[in-house]
Amino acid sequence: MKKVSVSTKYMGRFAGKWVAIDPVKDVIVAAGETLKEIAPYVSGKVANKNKIMAAAFKVPYKDEGPYVLAFFK
Repeated sequence: MKKVSVSTKYMGRFAGKWVAIDPVKDVIVAAGETLKEIAPYVSGKVANKNKIMAAAFKVPYKDEGPYVLAFFK
């Protein structure tokens, strides 16, 4: 995992990687090869004040469509 602070305008640099995005600041805060690597930024208890409320997704390559994640119970 690589901790970063890059504007979402430059998201193309992270093609094929999982990213955690801080929606308030509109920046990428972490990038990694797997979702598990960036999990500390997107999971945990809501009451944890040190947790960044980030969203995670995999950045598609230029010639790919968007990835769709589905969660079933």
